[in-house]
Amino acid sequence: MTSDLETRIARLEAESEIRRLKARYLNACDLKDVAAIRGCFTDDAALDYAPMGQFNLDQLIAVFTKFAVEQPIVDSHQMHNGEIEIVDADHARARWNLGFTTYDPRTGAFRLMSGLYEDEYRRTPAGWRIAKSRHTPRLIADGTLTDASVKASIVKPEA
Repeated sequence: MTSDLETRIARLEAESEIRRLKARYLNACDLKDVAAIRGCFTDDAALDYAPMGQFNLDQLIAVFTKFAVEQPIVDSHQMHNGEIEIVDADHARARWNLGFTTYDPRTGAFRLMSGLYEDEYRRTPAGWRIAKSRHTPRLIADGTLTDASVKASIVKPEA
């Protein structure tokens, strides 16, 4: 009985840590925190983020830095409907629904996107990390805020 209870608690703790990891990653993306993003992945992570492309971790950081950090865009990542499967004590899989919005205040251009993430996780000495991630878009809507009655405000978080 005790080992069954310990196993169940370990699974719940793993699921909780994976949910926090995914939230930490998405918040780091929105805050343009490259160090925090890097800390969410294993060093050998394999990433397939359609429509952007396939990357290793260093390539992802380079692309993110070029298109997000060095630009005045504002992003919002919303992850929902997490389905986490603990494979064993050191491996897990999950499927998530992503709602993503990006806005470029220079041009008024925006993108609304939804899609599915399929992730694989590995427990490391530093905790659970994303080892593999694949995004499959379901909807991409691009546009420009041109109507004079539409206003966008960018609120900078206080440091």
